[in-house]
Amino acid sequence: MDKLKPRALIFDLGSTLIEYETIPWDDLGNECLESGRRFLLECGHELPSREVFEKTYSDIRDAYRRQGTETLIEWDVPTAAGMLFDALNITQDEALIDAFFDAYYKPVDRELFVYEDTLKTLAALRIVYPVMGLVSNTIFPDRAHLGELERFGIAPYLKFMLFSSSFGLRKPHPDIFYSACNLAGFAPSECLYVGDRYMEDVLGPTQIGMNAILKVKPGRQYPADMPESLRKIDNLLELLDHLEI
Repeated sequence: MDKLKPRALIFDLGSTLIEYETIPWDDLGNECLESGRRFLLECGHELPSREVFEKTYSDIRDAYRRQGTETLIEWDVPTAAGMLFDALNITQDEALIDAFFDAYYKPVDRELFVYEDTLKTLAALRIVYPVMGLVSNTIFPDRAHLGELERFGIAPYLKFMLFSSSFGLRKPHPDIFYSACNLAGFAPSECLYVGDRYMEDVLGPTQIGMNAILKVKPGRQYPADMPESLRKIDNLLELLDHLEI
């Protein structure tokens, strides 16, 4: 297989550069909500039973999830928290929502870690490909991920970062990929996308003419009919084998 010669590299975040899924997302989401609930109780807010609190939030979250599936319009936890507070008659302001989110996010922050080969690979790539960026689907505000990228030493390698929570649309919507190419300064055909999900990270970018490489995540279910010509890697360092270095 011929080596690729892109002019810009664009990466997914979760399960590509950083691992978030050390436990199932639904279980982690339950831990997050309980952490947020305990924060509100510690602040002296009167809350309904735990079951009612969880059910109220779940209904709000599930409505946003359905919208996201149908329209690819993204939602975010702080917005859902504001709706939760309204439903529970909790007087809110931006400071309370930010503090609630910080409590909500603590279980995620405890679990995540950077892959051993991430920085090594990015350092090797930057020598030849100085334009690298990131496009990530996320329901968390940018500030959470910006802090992680700085903490793990990834941020200096990235020229731009696009998060669906602030962009407003989620992968595989073509607009988020077009925007990434514009930020990179190159046509889609001159960019390469690397991610771990087939629909979002392969079908999404290829629909606008980008090349894509799938980073296979152990345990994830992938379509049986993926084309044989699809480039796949098991770890980020293998990306170097597919590129003109």
